[in-house]
This record gives sequence, C-alpha cells and structure tokens, in this order.
Amino acid sequence: MLMPTSDEHAHNGLASARQDGRVPRPLVPGLRGLCASIRFVVALTLLSSKLLLAQAPSNTTLNGKYFARHLLMTTTATGAVGEMRTFYGSVTFNGAGGYSCVGSQIVGAAAPVALSGSGTYTVRSTGYVTLSNLQRAGSEIYAGIGPGAVVGSTTEGSGGVADLFIAVPAPTGTVSNLSLTGAYQGQTLEFPGGSAVNLRNTSFRLNAGGNGSFGDVSVNGKAVNLGDRATTQTVAAASYALTGDGSGTANFPVGTGLTATTQLLSGGRAVYLSADGNILLGGSTAAAGHDLFVAVKGFTGTATAANLRGLYFHGGLRFEAGRAGNYAGASNANGTGRMVSSRRVRQAEGVLDFTGVNSYSLTGDGTGSLELNRLRLGNGGELYAASGLSTVDNNNYELLLGVRAASATGTGVFINPQGVLNAASFAPVGAPLSPGSFFTIFGGGLSPSIPGATTVASSLPFPTTLNGVQVLVNGTAAPLYFVSAGQISALVPFGATGTTATLQVVNGTTRSNTVELPLGRTSPGIFTIPPAGTGPAALLRADFTLISPTSGARRGETVQLFLTGLGAVNPAGRDGAAASASPLSLVTADVKVYVGGRQATVLFKGLAPGLAGLYQINFTIPTNAPTGPTVALAIETPDAFHDMADIPIAN
Repeated sequence: MLMPTSDEHAHNGLASARQDGRVPRPLVPGLRGLCASIRFVVALTLLSSKLLLAQAPSNTTLNGKYFARHLLMTTTATGAVGEMRTFYGSVTFNGAGGYSCVGSQIVGAAAPVALSGSGTYTVRSTGYVTLSNLQRAGSEIYAGIGPGAVVGSTTEGSGGVADLFIAVPAPTGTVSNLSLTGAYQGQTLEFPGGSAVNLRNTSFRLNAGGNGSFGDVSVNGKAVNLGDRATTQTVAAASYALTGDGSGTANFPVGTGLTATTQLLSGGRAVYLSADGNILLGGSTAAAGHDLFVAVKGFTGTATAANLRGLYFHGGLRFEAGRAGNYAGASNANGTGRMVSSRRVRQAEGVLDFTGVNSYSLTGDGTGSLELNRLRLGNGGELYAASGLSTVDNNNYELLLGVRAASATGTGVFINPQGVLNAASFAPVGAPLSPGSFFTIFGGGLSPSIPGATTVASSLPFPTTLNGVQVLVNGTAAPLYFVSAGQISALVPFGATGTTATLQVVNGTTRSNTVELPLGRTSPGIFTIPPAGTGPAALLRADFTLISPTSGARRGETVQLFLTGLGAVNPAGRDGAAASASPLSLVTADVKVYVGGRQATVLFKGLAPGLAGLYQINFTIPTNAPTGPTVALAIETPDAFHDMADIPIAN
C-alpha cells in the first residue's frame, strides 16, 4: 500500500486559498513527500457581492408582498412525471416567520381554482430560506433570497417530487404598461396537458414598447412532439397588459398554419412584474397549464464574462431522458468564465449534495452559454437565467434562475455567514460540512492578532484554544490549525451529529454571531495545487513525486489523492491528532473515484497516516481513461458528488 511520509514538521498547511481570482503559490515547492506537495498559503478573501446589508439576513429580511409561481410534479421511483400542480398568485411574508398566500391552483388536467392558505418560513443568516410547501404537505422548499427574488425547490421531505418556486417582490407604487419597457430575455419550461408528451423549452427576446406591444418575437426552442430538435419560429404581434399592482397578461397569438402544440410559444400568460422591473414572471392560466415563464431585464451596455461575478443563489427544474429532477443552491462566478456551484439535488435515487465547476461565456448583448445551457445575463449582472437549449444534448429540458445574493456585514467578532467553507474546495455556501473535515471561517475580529498576522498550531494534536480563540461546533470546541483576525482554519469534531452544524467563535471573552450550516455524513473536497479549489488535484505517485500538468499520470498507474470531508472512519479518529499508521483508520462510507467519467479502482480510503485532518485515497487510473492536461476527477459518496478538480494524464 502506498503511504505518504509522516514528517509532522512539514505539515503546516491544509487550507487552500483564493483571493479575487489570484491564486497563491505553495510556500516551499520541491520538498519531498506529501507535506511539501500540499503546503499552501492561507490568504483567501471571499468574493463579495455588490449589494451590502447592514446585518446578516433573518426573518425580517423577507417581509411584504411577493408575486409567486410554483410548478410542482410528483415523480415515480424512476423519475417519471406523475400528477402536476401549479400555484400562482401572491405570497405575503410577515417578517416574523409566517406567510399567507392568495391565488389559484391548477391540478392535473383541471381548470384553475382559487387557493389560499398560510405557512411558515425561516431565513438563515447565510441567505438560505426554508418554506413550508403549500402544495405538498410535509415537505419544505429550500431556497435562497436576494434583493431581486426568492428562488428554490423542494429538496427535503418524503416521496418523489420535482419542482421550482420563484417569488419576486411586488411593486409598491402604481404600475401601467409604461412600466414595462426595453429588452427582456425570456425562457419557458412547459408541460402542456400536465405531462411530458408535449414538453417544450424555449428562449426568446421581448422588446417591450411601454405601449402594450412586444411586436414580433423570435423564439428558439424545442419540443418532444417536434422531435427534440432546436427550432426557430416567429410569433407575430405579441402583446401585454399590466394592471396597477404589477400583475397582468401577455399574449402570443398562434400563427397561420400552426397550432398550440406545434407553435413553441403560444397563448395567454398571467404575468407579474417585479418591484425593480428586472423580472417578468408568469405562466399559463389554462386548464392543465403547467409551465414557468421567466423573462429577465436585458443587460445594458456591452457584456463580458466579467459582468457575471460574485455569489448567486439559484434554483432549477429539469427533465432529461424521461426523468425529472430539481435543485437549489449557490454559485460563485469568477468573472473569467468559470462558475463553481454547490447544489442540493433531488432526483429519483434520492437527495445528494453536489459541488462542481462549469464554464460560461457571454456575448455583448448578455446572451451566451452555461456549459450546455443557453445563458441570459440580467440587468447589471444582478441575475441570470438559463434554459436547456443545446445543439449537443437535445434530451435535456431545463429552466434555471440565479439571483445575486446580498452579502452580510457585521462588527466586532463576526463570522461572515457566507464565508464558512470547505477548506479544500471552497465550494459556495450551502455545501455541507462533515465530521472530521477541514473548514475555513472568514470574518472580522476573529482573533486578537493584528490584521494579517497568523497564529499557527505548532504541534499535533491541534489545540482547541489557540491565541485565546475557540471555535464551537454544536457547542464542542473544535481543533484549530490557525487563527487570524480575518480567517480561521479548523476541523469539525468527529463526534458532530445531526443535519446542521451551529458555529460560533469565542475570542477571549467575546462571542461572535452564530451561523447554522448543513452537516452531512460526507462533504468531499479535493485539495489542488496551486490552491484554488479547482484545477490540478493534489496527487502523488508511488515514489511521492508530484503529478502536475508538466508531469502527468499514466493510464494504469496507481496514485495517491489528498482531500477532506470523507466522514467517519474505523477505528475512529481522534480530533486534531495524527492519524494512526497501524491500524489504519479506514473511511466507512462507500467512495467511488471517476477519471474522465470512468470508474477507477480504489485500493485505499482513509486518514493519511501521521497527519491530522487529511484523507487519502489510493486508486488506479483506468486503462481506458481519456488523456490530456485537464481530465475531470470526481469523487462520489452515498450522499455527495464532488467534481471540481482535474488530473493531467499523459498519452
């Protein structure tokens, strides 16, 4: 079995780092063994949002009248669509954890009927929201809140379900047709008749004239009954009418020679204009009219990748190859064409936590691509929308909306609620922590150190008090690797249990705010070199030399991978202590490794002997793995999938 060296003195860095897209370099490159290969500078400053709140989000953040549309379907054990339900109307939040709604509901093939009710919600300091699901008793919608919208889906609760919930703040002044002017980039996802037989996905541009006319609309889309092929059609004389409260209608007449099933976008829609005018939300009011219609205010000026930057909350609904699924989470766009996402994904097999990286591109008018999806950037880069329109994958039908998150600020000893992250991947807030995992906290006043000064643990086991600072995880003091005024690196105690982790920093006698985060059984994060969370994974050969883009691995070679977040081990690990070499502490969860989509043979999965907080996987690269400098390297556990790092494989 391959083993790393156990030189404790070289073990002085496990937290990878990024600062505004600038990647720090290892302190001492070229030393032998594992520790020299993953020696990292700890200098990340979390990407900040343009919008600031005077304090962290809470229930009072979600207050007042919103317009909402909620498309929900039950699903079978294979993910096939069952009964569909759609709610549209207004939801009023009381700022104290309760809401009431008034509107209409469509069930199956029936016509809309009046629906009203009430429920509860909780806004966490991270910006995530949980809402009781009015259309699905016993389940919760998991969403994110930004100044422009609340967006999410039902990820928690029993039974098969796939859905997407979008709510936008209602205008407070009087609205008229003059309130809707300029270009809007629109998307729809439609299940006509309440089934996937005539499923369709569209993308289009609306030019609102302020006079009730959209003019002629060019629609690009696809439909199951049209052979899943991308098609472009023109809808002539499309129109709209808005009433004083911001609600209204939009109409897309059926053209000559076409029908409601052969025209991609047709008929009437109930629509709602958001308070800031950036979103036009709606859908059908016909019997069996199960769909979502979302148009975002077009980008003004000339757009580049730099205009999509920062933290966004997002939610999406997709149907692919006969299977429905949904997701909610957060994405961090770096402004250079890469977006890292953390998602809570619900599919037929169950719920899992996904962390991954996608590429995006934008043209001058704010349109572009997000991997295989068609991307639309909203006004000022405050939101984005995407649809499953691709020339490569015609079987995917999808609608996604992302809204910029407002970042939290605070004084004194303050944990940034959006800045408690996996120390290897730095996946956006929402990715869970897990027992035994390394995590990093960002904030202010976290230690007595002067700005920029760091106190590092000098020996193993890591102490639970360092420079007068403690970090409490569910009330238990966590092992600390280093502390500074703006950043702390720590380990989740192996004994942490439950589905949430409540964190608090104690600096001397002063306690910080508390932050509640998801706690999973596993939360894989691969360390990378250079430290960035994405890019070349921290990998060693059998002789402990570093695998790098200039010295790639080979098919059939057995390599050592270093990561965090694989959860419980047997024999149990001691918090902050060096892992035993005899006996080895083996990961109890099933772990799979994929190289370029091919499953690798795992020879060892456990704590790295002689080191604290570091997991190691030894695996053999498949002989049929693809070659190249950036072959995807992914980790799967029963409750998580991590796909952010690469492995260079030589020909």
